[in-house]
Amino acid sequence: MDEEHFLERAKQFALHLAELQSRLDPASYDLLLRILHGINDAIVGRSSGSTGIDVPFTVHDRDLFTPALGRELAKLTSLLGPHGLQLVVEFGNQREHDRREVEAIARVSGMAPGGLAPGDA
Repeated sequence: MDEEHFLERAKQFALHLAELQSRLDPASYDLLLRILHGINDAIVGRSSGSTGIDVPFTVHDRDLFTPALGRELAKLTSLLGPHGLQLVVEFGNQREHDRREVEAIARVSGMAPGGLAPGDA
C-alpha cells in the first residue's frame, strides 16, 4: 500500500471513529476503544511472533457487543489493519458456562439439575 492510500484509509478510519463516538452510547464506545487498543497491540506484536490478543470481557461487555457493534468493528479494522488481518471474536465456552450457572441456580432453589425436584426422579 502506498503512502497516499494509507493516509486516505487512516483519514476514513478517524472520521468513522468520530462518527461512532457521537452515535454510540458511552459504554459501547468504550468497549470499542478497548478492543481497538487490543488489536493495535496485536499488530505491533506481530513482529515478535504474537498471533492474537485477549481483551477481557465482562458479562455486561458481552451484552454490549451486538452484531451491529461487531460490524462497525469489522469496518474499522478493514480500514486500519494490514492485508491478512483477521478479526475473530470468541467469548470462550459461553454455553458451558451458562449450563453450569443454570445447574447451580437449580441446586440452590432445591431442584435437581434437569428440572426435577429432589426425590421426583
